[in-house]
Amino acid sequence: MLIDYVVATILAVGALVHLFYFPRFPGSAHVATPHWLLAPFFLAATAPVAYRRRWPVATLVVITAAVAATTVLGHSLAPAPLIALPLYSLTLTYPRRQSILAVVLVEAVVAMAVVIAWWLGRDQGDVTFNFFLAAATWFVADSIRTRRTYLRGLREQREERQRLEIEEARRAIIEERMAIARELHDVVAHSLSVIAIQSGVGRHVLDTQPDEARKALAAVESTSRDALEELRGVLGVLRRGDDAPSATSPTPTLSDLDEMVDRIRAAGVPVRVNVKGQVRALPQGLELSLYRIIQEALTNVVKHTHSAPTTVDVDYRGEEIIVDVRNQGPLDDQAVRDSRDAEPPVARLGTGHGIIGMTERARSFGGTLRAVSLDDGGFLVSARLRTKDES
Repeated sequence: MLIDYVVATILAVGALVHLFYFPRFPGSAHVATPHWLLAPFFLAATAPVAYRRRWPVATLVVITAAVAATTVLGHSLAPAPLIALPLYSLTLTYPRRQSILAVVLVEAVVAMAVVIAWWLGRDQGDVTFNFFLAAATWFVADSIRTRRTYLRGLREQREERQRLEIEEARRAIIEERMAIARELHDVVAHSLSVIAIQSGVGRHVLDTQPDEARKALAAVESTSRDALEELRGVLGVLRRGDDAPSATSPTPTLSDLDEMVDRIRAAGVPVRVNVKGQVRALPQGLELSLYRIIQEALTNVVKHTHSAPTTVDVDYRGEEIIVDVRNQGPLDDQAVRDSRDAEPPVARLGTGHGIIGMTERARSFGGTLRAVSLDDGGFLVSARLRTKDES
């Protein structure tokens, strides 16, 4: 704005000096126009330049009208770039369609003034200069505006790309934390449940059945060692760098199901495993998810129903695999009636960290998980996972 004020002052002073001290161009006919009449038009054609950035449209209208008036009066202000300055600001500020309309109107007004001046015989000064200057100014300003728009688009794209990268990194961190939480919950909850049951059995039979107490303690020792080994593996992955080697225990698969079932049986829960369909190799992540779902379901049986008979059905079907873990409820009719009266058989999906973890594992492979109470007071966990991608 300060630069515009200085430029406007220089142009105004120069125009007045030209008017009062050099009233005619060399070789041109004398035009007897009073100076007091021309001076306001000269000021109107120069002073508004100071506001060309703030009000480009109003400035262009005033300057164009003043230049046209001085041209008609025989005192053209060409080659001073008076129209070019506000036209440049307007072209940078407004869309191309509006700037084209503005330059066409300016050219029309100047052309009309030139025609009137020639008709009156007042062809003083190089009035045609304004035509070419206005067109050249619009072309340069439009090119600059297009360039700035292009650069602004690139900057916005870069900022959007950076925002998406940050969101993706944040999402990856959250997913990794959830995966770690699921692994720790599955390992700790299962092992501690078995240890709690076995230690309780050992405490009760310590005096009367020493052999059974020793078996219970041996089961506690074995389960705790396995749990510690799995925890070391998880912590080892967390502590090592991306390129650092890490010795971790093998990832559990369905082939380790018998060993886990043996530990559950040792805790006093009768478990029967049924496998249907053609057993085949599955992706490692899918086998781990199936193993953890069965482990969590059996852990819930150990914690909540103790010695309820439980059945694990694994059914290989085409492009999916179905796992059902079903435990029986109370065996007497009165207990069944009490269970029905106390709590109707409704779905309990998402009511605990274990069920939430099982649901997330199933969804990660395009599957579903259903956890419902049964009419006999038992509980069913049914998972249906895809063995192949839908694509």
